[in-house]
Amino acid sequence: MAGSDGEMWVWSWRGFGALEHLQQERRPIPKVGPDQVLVRVKANSLNQRDIMVGNGGLPSAAMSSGLIPLSDGAGQVVETGEGVSGLKVGDRVIGIFRQRWLSGPVRPADTVSDLGGATDGMLAEYVVLDESGLVRFPEHLSYTEAATLPCAAATAWCALFPKSRFQAGETMLTLGTGSVSLFAIQFARAAGGRAIVTSSSGERGERAIALGASSCVDYARNPEWDEEVRALTGGLG
Repeated sequence: MAGSDGEMWVWSWRGFGALEHLQQERRPIPKVGPDQVLVRVKANSLNQRDIMVGNGGLPSAAMSSGLIPLSDGAGQVVETGEGVSGLKVGDRVIGIFRQRWLSGPVRPADTVSDLGGATDGMLAEYVVLDESGLVRFPEHLSYTEAATLPCAAATAWCALFPKSRFQAGETMLTLGTGSVSLFAIQFARAAGGRAIVTSSSGERGERAIALGASSCVDYARNPEWDEEVRALTGGLG
């Protein structure tokens, strides 16, 4: 049984530039300190950023052999440290992507807390995070569904609402059908707006429409896809 001997399984990078550098190993289950929470991880999701870390594409990660990867994970609280008041054992939680960025503009000091890049991530049986770096998720979501939210969904949300102040009746264009685009489509539709997506794959375009996009423009068949988008918006763009 995991944890019965005080140890856990983790995956870690023992070098960068190839998937072969990702290795499984045993480590002690981390101890909670004041204001910290121990979480048993139930599900993870993979982002493009995680692949960039493995390829050595993020300078902060390139100096961190032994780094535990993945920014996204969902799990259950199994222990709380002294001073924790907002979470309890049994709560279902996700770790926020940038642990120190809780509000306001992003400061350079905040970026060193990115899970799976500048600091250990979520690809472990157990993780310890500050209470402020965890968020409960709704009961209607499974652990797998919740594990997709911290990086891609939060990026799409920030782009649409705090940054662009997207409102009902407006049109949003998203390039491609990656995870951020798919979340943006759903958010725009839920807000009462319209989403147009570009894709070179008819199958992925159909999936995007099923998720709420009003139209899909094939940029491979139509290099002047911007003209088609403008036409779809009645010339407004």
